[in-house]
Amino acid sequence: MSLYSNPTQSGSAAIPIVAPTSEKEIPKNVPSKYSTQDSKARTCRNLIIHGYCKYEGKGCKFNHDLNKSTSPPNSPETAKSKLSVNSPVFKPSTILSTISPEVVNAPPFIPKNQLNVVDETPITPPSAPGSPQKRLFYDSGEHEYDADISMFDPTIGFYPSQPLTSPKPFLLSSGGVKGHGLNALANSFASLATPFSALDTLPDTTTQHTNNTSYFTNSHYANPFLYQSQQTLIPQPLQYHLYTSPLPHVSNLHPHQKTIHAFFMSDHLREELQQKNEVTLSSVNAKDFNLPEELHVYHSLYPLDLRQGKSVKIFGYPSFTYKSICNVDGRVYCLRRIEGFRLTNEIAMSTIESWRRIRHANIVSIREAFTTKAFGDHSLVFVYDYHPLSQTLFDKHFSSPIQNAVQIQGVSANIPETVLWSYIVQLASAIKTIHASNLAARMIEPTKILLTGKNRIRVNCCGIMDMLAFDGGKNIHYYQQEDLLHFGHLIISLACNSLTSIHNLPKSIELISRQYSHDLKNVILYLISKPTPDKTIDDVVTMIAPKILHEINSAHQYVLCNGM
Repeated sequence: MSLYSNPTQSGSAAIPIVAPTSEKEIPKNVPSKYSTQDSKARTCRNLIIHGYCKYEGKGCKFNHDLNKSTSPPNSPETAKSKLSVNSPVFKPSTILSTISPEVVNAPPFIPKNQLNVVDETPITPPSAPGSPQKRLFYDSGEHEYDADISMFDPTIGFYPSQPLTSPKPFLLSSGGVKGHGLNALANSFASLATPFSALDTLPDTTTQHTNNTSYFTNSHYANPFLYQSQQTLIPQPLQYHLYTSPLPHVSNLHPHQKTIHAFFMSDHLREELQQKNEVTLSSVNAKDFNLPEELHVYHSLYPLDLRQGKSVKIFGYPSFTYKSICNVDGRVYCLRRIEGFRLTNEIAMSTIESWRRIRHANIVSIREAFTTKAFGDHSLVFVYDYHPLSQTLFDKHFSSPIQNAVQIQGVSANIPETVLWSYIVQLASAIKTIHASNLAARMIEPTKILLTGKNRIRVNCCGIMDMLAFDGGKNIHYYQQEDLLHFGHLIISLACNSLTSIHNLPKSIELISRQYSHDLKNVILYLISKPTPDKTIDDVVTMIAPKILHEINSAHQYVLCNGM
């Protein structure tokens, strides 16, 4: 037998390769899970899952008619089927008898706000307390409710526009409360709102139960501040004290110890800033004061000199002061209006440019000047920086309420010498800067020097007289000598605490020599001496040089102590 002989066909173990059947042909020898009788009774799963069966009429042995119930009663599919819409209504085999007959026979609930709408339902008049119509079943069936209990009305706003009335309490009966159920709990919560001023008039609820509702429904017990009504609220002043002062046991500490207040702004500085902010934002109705709505590029005018009359002593024309807001930068400025002045020489406007270039800590800076007819006349308006809560030296030291208070308290009316030297140093510095610019202040007056802070003074209204009495700068030396003379008169008035002291100079100098130092007297005598070409503000600065160093040292020490 050859090694490579072909095997016979009868003993061949090779698997014959046949062509694959098409999708339309169904294999004939596929084993079936169910018998033929069961297959005809079952619904085709292709019809349930896909909605159709592609083998329907082509050899599929399952049922394809959904309208015909074909599943056997005891088949697994019948047990797993879901509920249908046509399922019978569930009826319990036994009925529970634990529900009270009164609850079963209770009348239907009708809201109070629909009683006048529903006409076909007869309304039963209120019956006696304890009747079934008024019984409210909570736990034990012993609590009662009142048919007049107020209902919630969503149309009523939170801020009532009508006069304030006290709302009716919830779950409070005018006929009394029985037991200790929800009504008693409501009374206990309502008693927490009892105002302290009404404790004396509180009725005795232990002996008379009928007063429970009358106490809460009286309108005079309602607190208007709880309802936020604009008609009943009383405007309160702004509270500047946002933080409390340090307690006594933590006030006196060692230098190395710190309190919580040492890490924040001091209370006095915070109060001052809050007051300045409130004054800066204050406003009035322009029509009430006959003020224009807008003036050049400024609006929201607020008068600052309501107490002053139309004084013509300083400028020769009536003047008024306003606070306003600029449309350009949104900042607040001070407007000084000269009423009834007609500008005849336009060159006078050029003097403002020289004043605008001056920037000094003791001079109120001027921004611009313009003419207007917005007030119904020819007016000249000067624009200056605004310093809120500032007052003049006249208001600080020479006003009648201040002098009367000093006389009543029996305290010495003399200004401390350190304060006087501080004023002298600041005014000398301002005058030296003005004279160095070939200008004259011409405003060394108690009513035109502002006190903007603690012993911080600024010369105000600079440049006004240069326009009102324009001469082209011919008499500038004369006006500078006048500045020195008025400077001396101001110191005398402050030292003697009287504006009339300059009319009797010998007596005033004698008083000053007894109460103040010799250096102060020498400065005053030099300032009120006769004008000479050699008399300048530089000589005054030389005389007060030691006081200037002391003022600088005090200013630095103040900054260090306040942490600024």
